[in-house]
Amino acid sequence: MNFELNQKLDQDLEQFVCRFLENNGADLEIHNKGIEALLPKNLMTLLETAEHISIEYGSDSGSGPDSYPDPAERYSINYGSKLLERMVGAVCGRTPFLSCQLEFDYLKSQGFDKLIREELKFFGSTGKVENWAEVKTKYLLITCWYMAQSDEQKQGLINLQFNLETGAQVTKMADMLSLVARNYNTDTKKDFLGDDQIKEIIKWVKTQAKEVVAREITPFQESMTRRFKRDIGNLEQYYDGLKREMEKSLERPGLSDQLIKERREKIALLPAEFKRKGDDLFKKYSIRVKVKPATAILIRTPAIKILYKTSVGRKIKHLSLIYNPVTKSIDPLVCQGCGKSITSIKFCTKLHLLCPLCANKCPVC
Repeated sequence: MNFELNQKLDQDLEQFVCRFLENNGADLEIHNKGIEALLPKNLMTLLETAEHISIEYGSDSGSGPDSYPDPAERYSINYGSKLLERMVGAVCGRTPFLSCQLEFDYLKSQGFDKLIREELKFFGSTGKVENWAEVKTKYLLITCWYMAQSDEQKQGLINLQFNLETGAQVTKMADMLSLVARNYNTDTKKDFLGDDQIKEIIKWVKTQAKEVVAREITPFQESMTRRFKRDIGNLEQYYDGLKREMEKSLERPGLSDQLIKERREKIALLPAEFKRKGDDLFKKYSIRVKVKPATAILIRTPAIKILYKTSVGRKIKHLSLIYNPVTKSIDPLVCQGCGKSITSIKFCTKLHLLCPLCANKCPVC
């Protein structure tokens, strides 16, 4: 039993090393005892090795180059070896990226008008479906780690799901993904996103993560607010009592004019001292939030693109809507003013698509 377990661990280790080197651009020659690898410059720097290395699995010959008359630096890979630790550190130091293809036996082909009326609310306009077609679209599921710090701290994970074509956040998609047939792909070289698209995604994450984390930490925030109110109340009570006591002490007979003056000056300083300590309490119970991506999955899926015609008075605006077969619903639209995903839609006089808040004064106009 132990032999079988050790054999399985060795196989997992070998597969990890091969995948790591290949995914980072190394050319490999695999043989019975290990690997001959030719590394690109960035990988040489990351692993602190030469360009040409030889790796032996489970060898006791050491974890660094030896004096063999071989042009390659020779390494052994086993649990605890320095080279393996560098590989693991590199993997843990970046966001894991995976892609998958979704498969459906059937896609919805009717009833879009009714579905749109149920899920999207257009104010001051009417609309109808003009056409639809089956398309391929992409979604990005990002799991983010967050930490809320105050007098205490709270940590957790949130899921953000974006349609890469529209930028809309599609809630519940992660929860429903397990119900769909899918094929995962770990070779994601062809799936890497461009710099411009990554900048857009970062902007989406900043916009949406703030609201999602705020909902997640509501009980934590309420707890900090209660403690702040309690402590600021105790502080106010203390300074009120101190002021009354100092003012009463001025009534004592026999006090010199100088002493009375000094005590009155101290009384006059109490409000500023109370404010300063109140500010310290406010800082103590204020919540600072850090958000960092933990994993990302690129999802390719068939979907239905719907051409929807809206009439705003005498003006016409055409919208592209996406029917998402995972959630079996219409993806939200995106406010052109603030970038938030919306299901309640208003239009300005120039027909910019807006959330109710931005519609009061169109940021685009």
